[in-house]
Amino acid sequence: MDSFFPTIHWTNLLIIPGLLIGYTVHELGHALTAYFLGDTSQVDQGKITLNPLEHLSWFGMFSFLLFGIGWPKPMQANPYNFKRRYRDLFLVAISGPLASLTLALLGLLLTLGVAAAVVYASDITTDQALAFLFPIQAELPENLNIQAWAMALTGYIATSSFWLTFISLLPLPGMDGFAAIASLLAFVRERQHKQSAWRPEAPAIAKNRPITELDQRKRRNSAAEIHFKMGLEFHQEQKYEDAIARYRQAIANDQNFGPAYVNMGLAYLARNKRKEAIRAFRGAIQYGDDQKTQTQAWQQLHQLSEVSSIDEAAAQQSMSEMGADPWTDTKPRPNWLGLGIGGSLILVMGIGLYTYLLIQIIDLLQK
Repeated sequence: MDSFFPTIHWTNLLIIPGLLIGYTVHELGHALTAYFLGDTSQVDQGKITLNPLEHLSWFGMFSFLLFGIGWPKPMQANPYNFKRRYRDLFLVAISGPLASLTLALLGLLLTLGVAAAVVYASDITTDQALAFLFPIQAELPENLNIQAWAMALTGYIATSSFWLTFISLLPLPGMDGFAAIASLLAFVRERQHKQSAWRPEAPAIAKNRPITELDQRKRRNSAAEIHFKMGLEFHQEQKYEDAIARYRQAIANDQNFGPAYVNMGLAYLARNKRKEAIRAFRGAIQYGDDQKTQTQAWQQLHQLSEVSSIDEAAAQQSMSEMGADPWTDTKPRPNWLGLGIGGSLILVMGIGLYTYLLIQIIDLLQK
């Protein structure tokens, strides 16, 4: 094989299936790592999906086809959602290339497995089988035949993923390698700073260190989380006024803390304060920064609209029951069932496709 990617030939397009699979696996590696480290915004961004169009950068793919250098659609991570910001950013940055490298190795293993199966089931040699899957420039297929499909679904998947791994690790702005190095250096500096701050000979530095904007944002989010959890405890103990006060404190520290609005509305319902509850739910819709909060607020408003005020006592009882328990399922979650079903279908279709492809290759080479 003279080159993985011929300079000018229609078979360059055979890399497209490998790119679609490679981009999906690469970006899922980023998104799942970010999600499990605390950045649940990946759910709202729709990045935890098997749909390759959600991960595809058209410009990056065309660049890959023309020049052999391309990239998927960049994933946006919110560093303020991580417990250890710089360490977690490094793990998120490196997870994509690691996922691509794993796919490349699996693709290579699949290619060698197909070649071995062809040799075992026919009277051709190993060299002939590999030459069929990795033809030289002069022996490339002239049309979209069985050989072209075999190339696209074996060696080109491994090749595209190897290239994607290499390119993403380049220390250039916008690439995973640059993000990994930058976050790793920041993590090392942060640890050194913490260690120096605890030295007995330098208490003034630790005490008088200026609070940066990032520190304030982190403190504000932490304070909001503390008040919210205390509000949950009061809410569960049916101390609704104390719960409302804590939810207000959470919102004061983080205006976009959607779950605090929803639970404050529920606490108002438990106190039979309909107008205040409606105002709180509308606040969740207006200021909440995640889709799950807004959906929950709409559901509460819809339920509230069904409470009839003709029988005042019954209406108050109904509202009290609606607001008695706080909303605790506040973390956005991916559609795990859909991912499982989709992954299973892809696996079954893949087995069927490669079985058919193997039969056709053996039949063609034995002629």
